[in-house]
Amino acid sequence: MTGSEQHARVPGPRRPEGSPAGPEGVRRAVLDAAAQLFARRGVDAVSLRDVAEQADVDLALIRRYVGNRDELVFAVFDDLSEQLAQLVMETPLSGQGHGPETIMGQWARVAAALAIAGHDLAGRSGFNPVLAIARTLEEGYGLESAAARLRAAQVVAQALGWRIFERYLVDAGDLGGLSDETLHEELVRTARRVGATPWPSPPDPEPRTG
Repeated sequence: MTGSEQHARVPGPRRPEGSPAGPEGVRRAVLDAAAQLFARRGVDAVSLRDVAEQADVDLALIRRYVGNRDELVFAVFDDLSEQLAQLVMETPLSGQGHGPETIMGQWARVAAALAIAGHDLAGRSGFNPVLAIARTLEEGYGLESAAARLRAAQVVAQALGWRIFERYLVDAGDLGGLSDETLHEELVRTARRVGATPWPSPPDPEPRTG
């Protein structure tokens, strides 16, 4: 046996028992760990080494099964988009949570970071949260397809804006006297009203006079 053959047979570092194993196991652990860290700390504050430590995998495996840091961020966004779309279909016309521990909260924070950095998110996934919500509006409120897609986009825009700017909005609107539960409940109820509105929209209300 040649020296090169002996070198090729040397096994790589062994992970502790219970660590993620195999391409799919490693990839799943990496995407979940990255989503949690991005939501808690912010996308720019998280390194690949941080993700490797959180996921309990070798750093080299992230590059092998997911890619470089930019590819990881996009992979997390795509994965969260699919998860959120599935949740919407499973629990139609209901809220999807706000905190960084929820899929919706993680998706909103990663989407915002990518958009602020100037990345185009169009075409990132086939079945996405907007289309999932549109389908539930068609089925739940009987909207036509075009109307459902428009209202779904408006609902998602409202949801993104609140989750990203909640602290500012509460402070700017002097809403500190209302509980988070009350505010979040009202957001869900408002989203339902928007989602149930046909298109074209009804006439604007008449302004009060006198």
